[in-house]
Formats: sequence, structure tokens, C-alpha cells
Amino acid sequence: MQVAILYNEPVLPREHPDYASEAGVLDSVRALTDALQAAGHAVAATGVREPASALWDALRAIQADVIVNLVEGFAGESRHEPHVAGCLELLGVPYTGSPPECLALVHDKVRTKQLLLGAGLPTAPFWRVAPGEDLPREALNAALEAGPLFVKPAAEDASLGIDVESVVHDWAAIKSRVEKLHRQYGLVLIERYLNGREFNVAVVALPELQVLPLAEIVFQRNQEHPWPIVTYDSKWAEGSLADRATPAVCPANVAPPLADRLRRIAAAAFRATGCRGYARVDVRTDSAGEPFILEVNANPDIGPAAGFARAIREFGWSYAQFAERLIATAASRFMQSPSESLRRSP
Repeated sequence: MQVAILYNEPVLPREHPDYASEAGVLDSVRALTDALQAAGHAVAATGVREPASALWDALRAIQADVIVNLVEGFAGESRHEPHVAGCLELLGVPYTGSPPECLALVHDKVRTKQLLLGAGLPTAPFWRVAPGEDLPREALNAALEAGPLFVKPAAEDASLGIDVESVVHDWAAIKSRVEKLHRQYGLVLIERYLNGREFNVAVVALPELQVLPLAEIVFQRNQEHPWPIVTYDSKWAEGSLADRATPAVCPANVAPPLADRLRRIAAAAFRATGCRGYARVDVRTDSAGEPFILEVNANPDIGPAAGFARAIREFGWSYAQFAERLIATAASRFMQSPSESLRRSP
């Protein structure tokens, strides 16, 4: 099979604080290329970057039976991730991963939480604050009486904008944190801080929907990482104190009743948000052990060292088997789709 791997070329300079999260996609490109080539497929990787006309020309020039879509943004903006998938839809080519409407939805954490609540799924109480908007002081102060709050960007992923100061205890800390995130990332989400366990639940639909073995972040507090949270440095500063403070264990040691609830919640969130192929649902419990969905990642890191790949191995698949199922499912879905007639001419 002719396979094209599509990814966003990193545009941030190496010294930029967010460089690691953008460049991480390159590990997935290399791993998938090696796995698919070893299986006998012809693989070509295509990096895309601005301007939009160059992106469109690059996509039209790809001649492949299936495209592995690893694009996480465009022109340095994660909000453009769904737009690239939309181009693939317009071209009528088979591609892996979630459709543009899903990618656009989960990029907006506020809309996602609203949908989850509408679907009867648990997520923590929250407030949306746009730049220039007044903070709901009365509501937030009332919420603080029950415990700390958590402040993060409302439209970013990869833990961007999350550090040890994301947990706030008073009005001054909320105001300072929101102002900082407004300057850096725009829209802000404030939600109740959940003082419990944190789980990553990987879900695949290749083609049947299956929940992979649960992973838990087993927090180890230290001076630089006093709160049991996953920060940007936890994910991207390998070997740092933050990294060492957030080891993941898969399979997680979870009592059967909670494990069953986590699986059912993750599968329901996958369906409700319109994920396709694979996704990761992050869930955290409160002090009483009740689970709440933190977010749905419809385009998680699937590099060989990432937690998703670890869950795949624990499930009993090799990385090569996952890659093979990924492209086979995408190609099969395309052949069965009524839109096949829209496929571009060779």
C-alpha cells in the first residue's frame, strides 16, 4: 500500500518554551514510517507549513492509498488542526484519525465540557473567561470556599500553559493567573480542582471500539512539583523534577468497580465527541473517588515512547500491528463511504 504520513513541520525556534510540544510529532513520524516500511508498505512523509496555498498544493500532490494524519496545527497555531483535516475531506482522500468537526470541538475545552454535561457525562464545574471579560468574582469566591481552583488555557493541548501556579487558592492568585494566560493563550478555563487520582484512558476503534488498559499518573511530590498535577514540564522536560514527579503506570492498579466506570465513561466520551480511530480521555477523581472527565484528546501523541503506545503494548498489540490496523481501517472506511465518488482523479 502507498502510505503518506502528513505532519506539521515545527516552526518555533528551539529556544521557544513551547518548542518541545510542537516538535514531538517527529517521533511519531519516524516510528510509523519504520513500522509501516517493515510491513512492506511504501511510505513517504510530507511536512506542511504556511502559506495556505503551499499546504493545498502539497496535499493535492500526494499520491497515496491512505494518509496518516498527524497534523497538530498549522502555522504555529493549534486551532488550525481541524482545518487541515477539512482539506483532506474536501479532497476526498482516505485518512486516519478524527474528522474536522471532532478536532474543532475538543480543541475548545469549554464547548467539550458543555457537550459532555449534555450527554450526561461527569466533568467538574467550570467558568469560561475571555480576554477583556470581567471575572465572575462572586461565583469564584464562593467556589474557593470548597477548595482550590484550577486555571488553564481553554483552547490548547499538550499541557501548554499549565505549571505549579495553575492551582489557585485565593482571588489574587486567580486574577494574576487569568491575566497571564489571557496574554499568552487567549480564552481561559477555570474549573474546580479535583484532589484525587488521575487516569489516561486510551480508546481505539480499529475498527471495533475497545478501551485499552488504564494508565495512572502516580504523583511523586517534590519541592519544584508540590501539586499532583501534570504540567508542561511533566510532559516535555525529560528527566526534570516535574517529569520524575509524574510517572505513569500501565496497567493501573484500580479496583474493578472504578475501572469499569472509567472504561464506560471514556467510551461514552469517545462516541459523544465524534472521535474516530483512536483518542485518549483524561479522567481525574475527587477526594471521594468520583471520576470526572478532564478532557478528550482526539489526536493524542502516538509516538513509541508515549503513554498511548504503552497502552497498546499492554493490550497485546505490537506497535506495527497498531500501525497496520490504523491504515487498514482508514482505507476500509473510505471504500465503504458514500462519498467515495468524490475521490480525486489520479
